[in-house]
Amino acid sequence: MKFAVIGHPISHSLSPIMHRSNFESLQRKDEYIALDVPPQHFSHIKEIILENDLDGFNVTIPHKESIIPYLDNISVSARHIGAVNTVLIEDGKWTGYNTDGIGFVKGLIDTYGPIANKNILVLGAGGASKGIVSEMDKFTTSKITVANRTMERFETWNIDINKYSLEQIVPYLKDFDIVINTTSVGMNDASDMLIIPINELNKNTLVCDIIYIPEKTPFLKACEENGNTVYNGLDMFVYQGAESFEIWTGQEANIDIMKNKVIDELKRR
Repeated sequence: MKFAVIGHPISHSLSPIMHRSNFESLQRKDEYIALDVPPQHFSHIKEIILENDLDGFNVTIPHKESIIPYLDNISVSARHIGAVNTVLIEDGKWTGYNTDGIGFVKGLIDTYGPIANKNILVLGAGGASKGIVSEMDKFTTSKITVANRTMERFETWNIDINKYSLEQIVPYLKDFDIVINTTSVGMNDASDMLIIPINELNKNTLVCDIIYIPEKTPFLKACEENGNTVYNGLDMFVYQGAESFEIWTGQEANIDIMKNKVIDELKRR
């Protein structure tokens, strides 16, 4: 079987290395390539995929929403999230899925244990947040809280959550067991990292970010300096890839091999 990741730019992608390590460990002869598809060429995506004779592919930035009109079917969760990162091709039909949310949740639970009774805050109300919250909701008995800069972002949400603005949530920050940042705030500039006042967090709170390059964003570094345990998006990347592999093949992925390969490659770069 042959698979790919499509995006732009794509040369930095760790997906080919990660998936090939999994194929090799399972003694599969599959291929996995990276296809750089600039936005101006995306209207030719059907031809590009056909030319490469793919059985499925991953979709990354900036095409996770653009791919939807080209699908024959889309999973309920991917439709709800409004983004697709995995496409299965069967009998010429394209079916879209989103494995980002379940990837984050499975990685978190495997690393830190059950979240059923945890009080959870998610920062940001975009597609990544919606995907994580919709999956996390299946594993927790407590209502999840989501905080965003603007309340308008919640108009497309139909999940039963507690909704706050970032300003409104400040008095309650000490109440949360887990805080998950799904925004890009804190990625670049140190002055930009205070999406929330970190000194208001309980030091026992686990603070997560869905980004894994860099290993620790300025936001996570500041939380660590505050005394919090921090958790980046590496597991989310690995587990979403494992979920994609299972969708394509019906076989469980070798997660340990995939994760170790990504860690080794990150050290090398």
